[in-house]
Amino acid sequence: MTYKPLMETTRFHDLLCEGRLSRRQAHRIAASFGVGALTATTMGSPALAAPEDQPVFFTWAGYEVPEFMTSYIAEHGEPPRYSLFGDEDEAFNKMRAGFEPDVTYPCGISLKLWYDAGLLAPIDTGMIPNFEYVLDAFKNAPHSVVNGERVYVPEDWGQTSMIIRTDLAPEYRDPENQTWNALWNEKYAGRMTITNYSYEAFTIAALILGFDPANMSMEQIDKCGELLSKQIPLDRMFTTSSTELSQALASGELVIATGENSLVAQLVEQTDGMDIEWTWTKPKEGALTWHCGLCIHPAAMKHGMYEKAHDVINSMISEESGVYEIGEWYYGHSNRLAYDHFDEAFLQSIGISKDVEAALEGTAYVQAMNNPEVMASKWEEIKAGF
Repeated sequence: MTYKPLMETTRFHDLLCEGRLSRRQAHRIAASFGVGALTATTMGSPALAAPEDQPVFFTWAGYEVPEFMTSYIAEHGEPPRYSLFGDEDEAFNKMRAGFEPDVTYPCGISLKLWYDAGLLAPIDTGMIPNFEYVLDAFKNAPHSVVNGERVYVPEDWGQTSMIIRTDLAPEYRDPENQTWNALWNEKYAGRMTITNYSYEAFTIAALILGFDPANMSMEQIDKCGELLSKQIPLDRMFTTSSTELSQALASGELVIATGENSLVAQLVEQTDGMDIEWTWTKPKEGALTWHCGLCIHPAAMKHGMYEKAHDVINSMISEESGVYEIGEWYYGHSNRLAYDHFDEAFLQSIGISKDVEAALEGTAYVQAMNNPEVMASKWEEIKAGF
């Protein structure tokens, strides 16, 4: 099978490689490149022109493509009205300031914050036929159900783990030996790199120390910081560029690298024709798994859009939407039927698997953490000593 390149040589590529785009920003821009230029609106702008009898879908820029609204358009004749945001802080602040959409699209790490702020209404899964096909691993992700009421339906997901050159570090061929502790293996000092994100770094340290990453005390945060301080001197580099990571892994400059599963697809291309061996690991402590999905704003009832809001969700989590997102964006999708449209070779090339439920066993969900500003500050201090 021929795999399309992850990105073209454009300004987007340059920004991504320079580490000046967040992962979600990189994704929304890449998605927009695939469907043409972004609409002539700014992030967080008023809903794009559409009939008033359609709900307002407040979502990441890039998600306003028709491929996600196949069943909705078939039923209602038109897509919902879109209002776009660039990051969740922007979206949260806009709604706290009085903006009232009907459907929203947060990620798991923001669910508790949005719920506590009164921005999430109950969802009736009986009105969402495709909900029965949602992967079990995500149906009850943290904060999806609060006080017995569902407030969130997952739509897409991805993971952060380690890619290891197992021809250079053969002890990690055995899945039983795959552990986040590999990042502290002094045998490979100067030939590894940990994540550049504070919440991921502290989650990894917490998992090794046996702490609950989402509910750490200040003392536990300090212990995680101490552990991370011992890891930093072993690193070769810090980067958010998947291009730089894949090149360093291919050349052998790096033996162990932390990255998202999208890095796998780029490494497949980078190492085409090369006689090397590497593996996407499944750490025994759990790979870090993010997920994002759909919520209904309480104003949907006031607007008379509660039923149509469910139809938006149903379309986003449809099999057709999943096929589009997996095949074109290289993200995981919540609809298990979508994976039947791809062979194992392709799914493995993007760090996923046909047996996705098994691949997600023991996962560590990325979620809201106590004292994130403390961890962010400590992480910058730790990295300053690199």
